[in-house]
Amino acid sequence: MTTATISNQANAVRVPKREIELPAVVLIAWSVAGGLLLGGASVAGLLATDRLSAHAFLMMSVLLYMVGAGLGLVHGLALGIFGRAEGTTPRQAAGQMAHGTIYLVPALLLGWLTAGWVAALPIALHSHKILATGMLVFAWVIMAGTAAFAVSAGLDAAKLAYRRWPDRVPGTIGVVATFLALAVMVMVRRPQIWFTDIRLSGIGAVVFVFAATFWFYGPIITTGLALLRRIRPLLPVARLGTPRRWQDLLGRTGLALAAGLGLALLAVPFTEGVLGIPTEAARLGVGPAVVLALADAITGELALRLFLFTAVFVLAMRLVPPHRTWAVAAAVCIATLADMLIHWPAVPGLGLPGMAVTVSYVVARMAIPAAVFGYLFYRRGLGTAIAAHASAGALLGLLAL
Repeated sequence: MTTATISNQANAVRVPKREIELPAVVLIAWSVAGGLLLGGASVAGLLATDRLSAHAFLMMSVLLYMVGAGLGLVHGLALGIFGRAEGTTPRQAAGQMAHGTIYLVPALLLGWLTAGWVAALPIALHSHKILATGMLVFAWVIMAGTAAFAVSAGLDAAKLAYRRWPDRVPGTIGVVATFLALAVMVMVRRPQIWFTDIRLSGIGAVVFVFAATFWFYGPIITTGLALLRRIRPLLPVARLGTPRRWQDLLGRTGLALAAGLGLALLAVPFTEGVLGIPTEAARLGVGPAVVLALADAITGELALRLFLFTAVFVLAMRLVPPHRTWAVAAAVCIATLADMLIHWPAVPGLGLPGMAVTVSYVVARMAIPAAVFGYLFYRRGLGTAIAAHASAGALLGLLAL
């Protein structure tokens, strides 16, 4: 190798790269597209439906543009790290995105100017100004092109991230099952905002399903599966796959049905006599109640057992490694407390007579079932816990008819 060759190679190393890699492209595109859609298109929609004054549209456009750009930036960061190219480390992907911030600031400024024009389209249409309307339509074309480019880059990154995901088969099943379960839940009963009497509208329910699936359940399912894979030797029975023998499947099914029947019998007294708390089957019918019980079981067990139970177990094993029994007990207790906290807002509306009856109801309908589901998750896996949870809800409705 000659001295000139060595010198050229050294210069090549010292010269900074001008092109931007996929992580930076996703970061910039998603940030600008998020700002344009929220600060431009959504404000235009508010103006067109008379939900926003023309005097306040500019301020609202700026505020929503900042929020949308921030949300796009967060999603772009996640896609950039997890959807990096093969052979690229997370550190290198972070460096590529840091290099891309050189272009991010001017791109956001141009996007902010474009968002104002996009938001003003209803005003121009109302004033019948042809030239201004043409310019604003051109701004909408720019926004649409930016959004399409962001979707294309995001899909490329998502494909790489999915290919790299070691738990993509059970994870995909969990996410799809969650989406379907949430869709069923909002169709049967509109979701209520926690600790309030406000129920979401149709559009709000749709937004809730997508947001809860991809912003909440997607990350916790991914994290729960990763943690469970790491501690699989410590939990040999907490496997998520298909049982090896049909006898094992029958055994799990029988155990789940027996546990569900026992929990249903424990809850029947609260639906009879002077209390007369109506079940879902009595209010909605047997078919919808059974489907709703399955949906509740899927969403509840994925959040409380797959994620929370596993996370607490891992943390407890790190703090007290020799004591697995204490780790299991801590995981069951924390998941049970979380289950009770989630369902507590519905208790005051039941009109239970006195503290003693209220405590009995909470123990029989919340604490004991949650502890049983946690133990079944530890001993027989997620499928058994979901089956027991679903059968308890369905059998309660049938027994109380």
